[in-house]
Amino acid sequence: MRMSKDTSRAHFLFRSFSNAAFLLSVPLFLGCGGETSGNDYLALGASDATGIGAEPLSEGYVFEIERGLTDLGEDVVLENLGIPGATADEIEDVALQLANILDTPELVTLWVGSNDVVRGRTVEEFEGDLQGIFSKINDIKSNATVVFVATVPDLTALPRFVDEPKAEVTTARIQAFNAAIVRQAQSAGATVLDFYAEPIESFQISDDGFHPNNAGHKRIGEVFLAAIKPTLPLGD
Repeated sequence: MRMSKDTSRAHFLFRSFSNAAFLLSVPLFLGCGGETSGNDYLALGASDATGIGAEPLSEGYVFEIERGLTDLGEDVVLENLGIPGATADEIEDVALQLANILDTPELVTLWVGSNDVVRGRTVEEFEGDLQGIFSKINDIKSNATVVFVATVPDLTALPRFVDEPKAEVTTARIQAFNAAIVRQAQSAGATVLDFYAEPIESFQISDDGFHPNNAGHKRIGEVFLAAIKPTLPLGD
């Protein structure tokens, strides 16, 4: 039975509140929307996952994935745990505390790393946090859960860093971060999508020089969907 797209739940977590205050609000936050059924889709990431760069935010790539699956007849319940500006440690420490009290997801997408590169975090720090994220995903997933993780795109080609180069944003660092993503994804049995191989023009960067615009989000959604669709038991 097909569920209306209006019944999907998209939760946006913003960094403007303290972790303690946020965690106290979790029961009420998740309570909105009532009981749901269908294929639970858990989206993890930073600002791109929340739709930043798209107008409106609901044109973001996570929602493109949701709509793409719904159009195929899937009953989709979206839990969007994107955190604008988040690094891997923040996703591990905050967002996945919520994930532990959600229903077992059939689909998980993860896109993380760009903020870690830009902020000068070490590969070792990032990989340790990524290992923790995958460990917590494994704690909540079932044997039927499929997990997809995207690599960091070529940030050096983004208008923001072409106009104002940043010492932390180098090809060598991005490739090292992506190697860490591949290692941890393979260890966790997740499928890797190579966004570094995508021409930066594919992301159709918005006016801020960093986030994808509507066309870019649509392209990202298409890449995820092309990998996701063959793995799902459509119509079940």
